[in-house]
Amino acid sequence: MKRIDAARAGAQKLMRAEAAIDAALRETAELVGLLPTLRLEANLSAVIGQDAVDDLGETLAHILSARRTIIRAHNGLQAVRVQIGCRTVSVGELDKPRDVPRTGGFHAVEGGRAA
Repeated sequence: MKRIDAARAGAQKLMRAEAAIDAALRETAELVGLLPTLRLEANLSAVIGQDAVDDLGETLAHILSARRTIIRAHNGLQAVRVQIGCRTVSVGELDKPRDVPRTGGFHAVEGGRAA
């Protein structure tokens, strides 16, 4: 396997792992947000299910930690990519904070119009 192919395969797997963590974060946060509504609609005491809500809060903290560390790993793998001589590996459609904004080929011209 060529180094660029290995880098691309790794980048694709990393993107899927990042997406899975974001999906877990979204689903868990939505569950935490839904529980108070369900409790109120069922006319239940706030005491009911508090332990579960606490556990879900802890779960969210762990998912946030996983997200933070996979992003660190992503940055570390960028350094590896350079070390193995693969300076540019483009996978997916996601912009990164330092990316040049995508314009679809348009550029600003004098007068504030796009060409």
